[in-house]
Order: sequence, then structure tokens, then C-alpha cells
Amino acid sequence: MAEFQVPRKGISRRSFLKTSAAAAGVAAVGGTTTMTALAADGSGGDAPEERDVVCVCGCNCQGTCSLVATVREGRMVNIRSNENIPYPAYERICNRGFSHANRLYDFNRVKYPLKRATWSIEEPHVENRGNDEWERLSWDEAAKLVADTLRYNTEHYGARSNLFLCSAGNSFGVYGGSFTGNSFANVNGYTTLDVCLDYGDLHGIGQVTGGGWDFNQRNMSGDYRFAKTLFIWDTNPPNSQPHNWHFCIEAKEAGANLVVIDPTYTVAASQATKWVPIKPGTDPALGMAILNVIIENEWYDTDFLRDKTCAPLLVREDNGHFLRSTDFGEDGPAQLPEYPFYGMLLLQASKANKVPTLEQTAHYVVWDADTDARGAINETANPALEGRYEVDGVKVTTAWTLLKEHMAECTPEWAEKITEVPADTIVELARMYAQDAPSTIYAGYHLYDNCEVMGMTWATMAAITGNIGKKGASIGHLGKDKPYLNRTPDLFPNGLTGLANDIPWLALSEILETGQYLGKEFPVRLLYNVGANPVGSYAAQKRIIDEMLPKINCIVTNDLEFSDTVHYSDIVLPCTHYFEYEWIQGASHVPFINHANKVVEPIGEAKEDVDIFREISKHLGNDACTKFYSKTNEEMMRVIVDTEAGAKLGISLDNLRKEGVIADREENWVHWEDQRFPTLSGRLEFYVENPGARINIGKPIDKEFYHLPTYHEPNEAYDGSEQHAKYPLYHYCERTRWHMHTQFNYAPILRELDPEPFLRMNPVDAESRGIADGDYVEAYNDRGHCVCKAKFDMGVRPGMVSSPKGWPRDLYVAGSYQELTNDHLNTMHQNTSFDDTLVEVRKYEGEVK
Repeated sequence: MAEFQVPRKGISRRSFLKTSAAAAGVAAVGGTTTMTALAADGSGGDAPEERDVVCVCGCNCQGTCSLVATVREGRMVNIRSNENIPYPAYERICNRGFSHANRLYDFNRVKYPLKRATWSIEEPHVENRGNDEWERLSWDEAAKLVADTLRYNTEHYGARSNLFLCSAGNSFGVYGGSFTGNSFANVNGYTTLDVCLDYGDLHGIGQVTGGGWDFNQRNMSGDYRFAKTLFIWDTNPPNSQPHNWHFCIEAKEAGANLVVIDPTYTVAASQATKWVPIKPGTDPALGMAILNVIIENEWYDTDFLRDKTCAPLLVREDNGHFLRSTDFGEDGPAQLPEYPFYGMLLLQASKANKVPTLEQTAHYVVWDADTDARGAINETANPALEGRYEVDGVKVTTAWTLLKEHMAECTPEWAEKITEVPADTIVELARMYAQDAPSTIYAGYHLYDNCEVMGMTWATMAAITGNIGKKGASIGHLGKDKPYLNRTPDLFPNGLTGLANDIPWLALSEILETGQYLGKEFPVRLLYNVGANPVGSYAAQKRIIDEMLPKINCIVTNDLEFSDTVHYSDIVLPCTHYFEYEWIQGASHVPFINHANKVVEPIGEAKEDVDIFREISKHLGNDACTKFYSKTNEEMMRVIVDTEAGAKLGISLDNLRKEGVIADREENWVHWEDQRFPTLSGRLEFYVENPGARINIGKPIDKEFYHLPTYHEPNEAYDGSEQHAKYPLYHYCERTRWHMHTQFNYAPILRELDPEPFLRMNPVDAESRGIADGDYVEAYNDRGHCVCKAKFDMGVRPGMVSSPKGWPRDLYVAGSYQELTNDHLNTMHQNTSFDDTLVEVRKYEGEVK
């Protein structure tokens, strides 16, 4: 068909730069309205009128900004922030939001169902991925082909051989987008994969707070305004989360200490009251030294320690567990449940966030300082915080004593040698955090192998100073889920029976190599990506392309654009942009629930994800699946939203459609305000009695090591590592204001300002390698390489280079920054340590096309 043209291997770098420059020039003259005229394939609708439509930005920056789109003659022509929201402080739109018309009418959109020409169930020809021609299919042909493949795999290899990877590349709502992939996988008994992205320090925080490894941690972002000390640690919000940054600046303007801890001189650092340049990957050592100073100077909160933390609980010398009165019965010491309670993220919030009652915690034993004898935790007015004792022949020590002794060697001088942060600066940071309170840690995602210790350290800092559960005092990532929403029937159509824990993506390589998982045969036949771009977004890209994907017979991808993963897929199904269907956003990190109206008709033959799975279900022959998808989309939404608890807040689907945005909590809501926590003891447990892996993958962890925050080096990015002699430069993946992960890559109005990939270098490192500003350079290590321009930046720490995150593979001269990144599997946190990477850089002498 003459009108049917798709990229075979993606648009070339040269073509992209020429197209982007021309389109950006048009945009500069005519604005966003002109940009929509560049689309070759228009949306439906003949109405000539202009109308405004309330919608929601669905990209995963965690802003969840309510927007108003202007539609003219059936096409979106403009976008602005929604002024009609309950709390004006949350009214925001960023440059990514302004570019939505570009993305909606992107020349890179997938418009029709496609199949790789030489692929079939019987003869997949995996060697042709990335180079094959595409064949256009009808929706019925495509849905039947996917269903036939799923059924064939199920009949011959078991349902679990079909793997579903669901992530945040499309709307991440309580209804709509990526979650629909989980529903389809669960109703059919397929395997779900854990993305292994941004979970490492969450796991450390979650073990202390009891919140599991979901994002159920901090106060609402508006509460940043009330902090007296605000640590911006391991993040650059003006780029990554601009909707939150003004709250931080308001705190600064009110007199707060705005401290940025970052190796590079970022936009945030330029506006801080104090910038702390730290050696990459050593942040946990800084946190532990801060703990040391707080303890040595007695800047901790004694009342909070006694009443709200595990400090007075007695730890058994024989097994490392807290002493319980039930230990002395016939059953002996308690058999503790393994942590986490579930390996599946979608179940963490429901299971791991149950706060125990006082009756359930009554069996914890403390030492009564008044009677010099054992006592029950809920009946002892003055439990001893320090000391070693013997209770009925069992030797015990208070958790507080263990922490003090453990941190005694983590002095500022010790940390200075590791972090290169001066000892007196560490003392000053400790004083600020503990005494210039309330204090908040705005946590970034520590993407090094020691990230779980970072999380434990942050949580312990909050625990011993009482900087949690208070106005202006919190730690971690995102706020509490929406308890009034009923998501279970849609996410788990068969209930909670028959579910298997997620398999971490980082474990998949070994599974493909051995055919085994948890000691049993585990064939992998199909990878289905929903809102996921593993080729573009995940570490060690060359290994994924060359070693992992060839071992999988079929790769199916729902996507709205030709991503790196689409290029290596066998069947591609066009899904809608989140302005092309109705959905609901109930994100935990804003004090609203949002209704997203359908703005325009879908481009080409794109379908909403849930409708894609509805089409596939027609050919599967699974009664449970057929029954679930017999429900309309509206019925699915009503199950979630029309609840008794929601009605008390004035929330229903009808009200949402009417109001657009409804407040469901206070503007500056405080998490853990009752200061009861979902640990077994109901207290903050800075001593973790039974540490466990984030997901059970059948590999042991050193439980003794993880009872208390204990420093360990990164996996690769440290001076004494085996790789450092060959690759002496620390490589960092920075989050920019121009991309959202691998989204917004082809938006002309963004590319005018940020036209192509680059490698930021300090001139000191460049000049010693004969590299001039603007030269093409090759960064390389044992995993791969990338070729792009060098950009000099004095804000980059000498000995360190930085790649902007998100650029697709085809827009590099050769390779990709993701070829460089580290996919090491840490059996404790199973998080991708993107920044735990070393490289060398040389001037590129090859041809630049």
C-alpha cells in the first residue's frame, strides 16, 4: 500500500536532525497549532467548533498535572494548565506538557497493527529482528495471531511461559494504560515481570517503616514548604520534577536550609543555600556519618525514640530477633514471616501497610528501668533505651545500644576519606538535620549497588530525630495510596488465588540461559511489553539485543511510537496516547483524584490498551478472560471509583466527569501523622530483625549484614574496583527536562532546544584526552560503547561524565548510552544500578553520517 510507510530500523540520525530542525523552525513561527499540521494522518471528527477538554498528563514524572486541551476541527491544537483545581499551588505545566501536540501527532507514531515479515510461531527467525520488513495486519488478524501464540505456548510450555512486562510508558492510572497489562496477565495466569527500576532505596526505607517496596512513604509535596531543613539528595527536581521545585524554593524563601547533595553542580545546586559535592556512589557513608554525629552529640529525640521506634526493644543474642513473651511458650522463639510479604508490587500496598493494633504488639518485651526487670512494651512507662540484660536465660541488648555501637566507627573523618566531603561539613549537615527541624529528605533514586543501604540510612536518620510523620518532616518517595479506591477486581479478576510473585527483569538473563527458575524448569516463550521499552530503558542494552531477545520466540509490544523495543519486536499493536481515551488518575503523590477526558479520536487504528486485550480475549477461549472483558470500560471504572468510602469524600465516576478534579485529602497532607507504622511492632524499626530480599529469587542474602545500615562499596563505580584501572571515569545517567525516560524523543519544539545526544565532560578530563568541546567522542567499556558529541561543562565533577537519559539508539552515531550501563543483579534489592558504571572516553575518528 503506497500510503503505508513505517521505519524499518528507525529514522536515521541525519534525517531526524534535518526533520527536527525544519519542524522546529515551523514551530517557532507558528507555535503548537502549526505543529499539528505536520501530521500526515489526521484524527477523526468533522466538527468545526473549538472546545476545551480537561485531561491529565500521564507521563511518569509523578506530577499528574491537570491540563486543558484545546480542540479545533477534531484536532488538538493547544494545551495549558488547568486553573480550576482545588489547590492552586498544584497548578503546573512543564515544557514536556506543552509539547503534547507534538507527541500526539508524532511522525513516529505506530498507526496500524504490524507483524515482522519473516516471523511465525513455528519459524520465528529471531536473527532478523531490527532489520526485517513490516507487514500490516487487520486488528482481527493481529489479535488472533497473538491469541494463537499465547494458547500455543500455554498448551506446550505452560501459561507461565508467557511473560508480561508492564511499566509507565503510557498513562499510569488506577484505570487505563499500563495496569491493564497486569489485569490481562493475571486473569490468564501468565507471568508478570518486575521492572527493577527505582526500587532499591525504597526497599531500604520500606524495611524500616514497614511500607514494603512500594512508593508509600513521604508527605504530600506541598508540605516541603514547611521544612526548616530540606535535603535535596541524589536528585535534581528542576529537571526531573519541576512541578515540585517551587515548593522547595518557597521553603528557602521562608528561611529554610536548602541543601543539595550531588556530585554535579545541577540547577538545584545553583539555587541551594548549600551545595555538597560528593564522590559518586558514596552517599550511604555520608548518611552513616551524619548518624554518628547526631548520636555522639545527643541531638536525637529521646521521647520519639522511646515511644515511636524500636529503640527500647530487646534483641536476642542467639537469633537476632526481638524478644517476645511468646518466645517462652511451647513453640519457642517466634517464626517470623519472610520479608517482603509479597513479591508483587501491586500487592505491597494492600499487605505491607497494615498497621498492627496495640493488642497485636503486646507481646514485645522491654527492660523496665524503674523496676529493673522485664516488662511488656505497652505497659512499661519507662523502658530502658540502653543496656544489655538477661531475660529467663536469654541474653538481649536494646536496639538503640546496637545502633549506637554500630555507628561508633562511622565518624566524619572515616566518611571524608570515602566521600571527599569535609568532616566539618558532615558535622554541620548533622546539626542542620537534627536541630534546624522539622527536616525533610527529598530523596532521589540512588542508582548504585548500595542503594538499599542508602534507603535504610535515610529512614534511620528520620527515626532517631523524629523527622517523620510531622508537618515539614518526611523522607522517601510519593505519598500514601488512595484507600477508597477498589482496584482489586480489575487488577486481579480471578482474585488473589493462583498468583505468582513478579520475576525481576534482572533475573531474566540467567533464566533464559539456564531454563530454570527457583530450582524448576522455566521456559520463556513470549515477552509482551505494555508501556515498557526494555531495549531503550534497561541497562546493558547490547546484552539485551544480542543475548537475551534471541532466546525468546515471540516479542509483542503495545506502543504508540516506534521505540527501540518496537524495532526488535515481532508483533506491534498501536496503542493510544492518553489524550485519545478516557481514564482515571488516582496517583498517591497529589491530593486529588483526576478524571482524564478523551480529547481527540485515535490516530490511525490505535486502540486503548484495555481494548487491545479485549480484542485478543475474543480468540483465547478462556472463560474467565471472556467474562472479565465482557464488562464495558465504564463498568470497570465504576468498580474502582464508585465505592462507599469514596462516596463519603464526594467521589464517584459521575462527579469526576462533572468536576474533572476532586480533592481527596488536605493540600499539605502529612503521612504517618498518627506515628503508627506498618511494621510488626508498629514502630519504626531501624534495627531490621528479619531482613529479606525484595523478591524471593531463590538466592541467599546475608541477613546479619542488613540488621543495621552497613556501608558497602558500589558494584563497579569505585576507585578500587577491578574495572577502574581500565575505565577511570564514573558514568552517570542524568534525568533531563527534555525527556521522560524514553518518551518525548521526537517532539520538534523540544528538539529545537535539545537537538541530539551528548556526553557532558569536565574540560580537565577532555583536554587530557585531546578532546575539544563539540568533538565526537566514543565512551566505552566491556559492555558496549556510544558515539556522540562532547559537551564541556564545569559543573560536572572531574573524573565523571554524564549522559542524558532517554535518547533512542538510532540517534547516536553508534551504540547507545544504555550499552554502557550496569545490569548487575544484587540479590537483596534487585534494582538496576544504572549509575554504577565506569567508562573511558576517546576522540572518535570514524565517519559521522
